[in-house]
Amino acid sequence: MRRFIAIVIAGLLAAALYGCCHREPGFIKVQPQAKKYDLVLLHGLTNKHRWSQAFLDVLLTIWGSGRVYLVYTNHPEHIHQRTIAGRRLTCAGDDDFSAGDDSIEVQAKRLAAAVERLQKDYGLGRPFSIIAHSMGGLVARRFIYLRPGAVAGLVTLGTPHQGSPLADSCTWAGYFIGATDAIADLRPKRVHRFNLRYPVQGAPLAAGGKVYTVRGGCPGGYCFGWGGELVAGWSILKSFYHAENDGMVPWGSAVITGAVHIADYPHHDHYQLVRDPRVALEVSRYLP
Repeated sequence: MRRFIAIVIAGLLAAALYGCCHREPGFIKVQPQAKKYDLVLLHGLTNKHRWSQAFLDVLLTIWGSGRVYLVYTNHPEHIHQRTIAGRRLTCAGDDDFSAGDDSIEVQAKRLAAAVERLQKDYGLGRPFSIIAHSMGGLVARRFIYLRPGAVAGLVTLGTPHQGSPLADSCTWAGYFIGATDAIADLRPKRVHRFNLRYPVQGAPLAAGGKVYTVRGGCPGGYCFGWGGELVAGWSILKSFYHAENDGMVPWGSAVITGAVHIADYPHHDHYQLVRDPRVALEVSRYLP
């Protein structure tokens, strides 16, 4: 236990130094594309790792104003719209830390409710594509089985498709952040059962649809995150499980049989996967 505490404290000190010096990429210029299907974005655990404005700007430019939808898995009945560089983004749910706190099953049903409302009143087409971060990738996979044929393609960014040992080591954290059910669903044994029940291979996507995976990295533990949690996570995964990781998810967990692995970002930690607009540009190429 002392070793565990020492590793976490050392990691947080390193994170503080890294956080002071790190600078995120800014907006980049991209060209609109003729996308066949609308796009839905889905966040991860507790919604602390938010999409950057630059990331969203790339997707809105490529898909076009009014064709990108952001779902928060807490209050699907709450719909609002915002603009980025004059382009309209439609959001379902509330952008706070209560999103992503519940089990995969609960979040998938809320996603289904949000999609139903967005399709009825806000122009979301069927089928549509999804880009999902972290736990959101598991929620999206469950949704595919709830609504067969609704998803034309899914890209997962840093999703723990095999679970994460951090959920075993840090179960106690769920009590402090109000995400007990979510963290429990990320334990490797539980995700193994999830994969047997809802496999990627043969998932009921729309005709021609595929699941794609992207993984990040955190060389030497030089990562930060929302509040230094990534370097602590990297230290635990590296020291106790001997796993290369992105600060939250081991490399081997970010891929899964049946999905097409499209990119490795060894210098992009778990948070940077949804902050860097160049990631948005790259993954957009794979969605119809």
